[in-house]
Amino acid sequence: MTDPLANVQRLVDDWERNAQEKAARYEAMRQEVERISITRSAAGGAVSVTVGSNGIPSAVVMTEGVSRLRPEQVAAAVMEAMRAAQAAYPAELARIVDQTVGGTESGRHIVATAERNFPPVEPESPPPGPPRRPRGDDDGDFSGESYLG
Repeated sequence: MTDPLANVQRLVDDWERNAQEKAARYEAMRQEVERISITRSAAGGAVSVTVGSNGIPSAVVMTEGVSRLRPEQVAAAVMEAMRAAQAAYPAELARIVDQTVGGTESGRHIVATAERNFPPVEPESPPPGPPRRPRGDDDGDFSGESYLG
């Protein structure tokens, strides 16, 4: 016959060991996340932005190349590089979460929050070109037409 007290003790010991292992995995995740540093560049490398462990910019570096840019181009390049670095943050965080705590509910929540806060960069559509002239029998002579209908 098994001792009920021994069974309870074994359950408590298992729970305690699992809790310690889980705490160690989350501590490893925290340490890895603190090391995140993602740098992206824009304007042909003239501007670089680095984001840190929280996805917030931690450094902005500009080379001599910015001297060829207008102020609004410099500002746009900073924003472009920052968005690109931030857009890479959720994937790096997901990699760390997967390696440390796996597909836990809290791990999925952490990654989902980062994805919501730092969405992928949408590719910019090229500016529209000049209007096209209609093709066909239109000779461009509007002298026989009334603008009144």
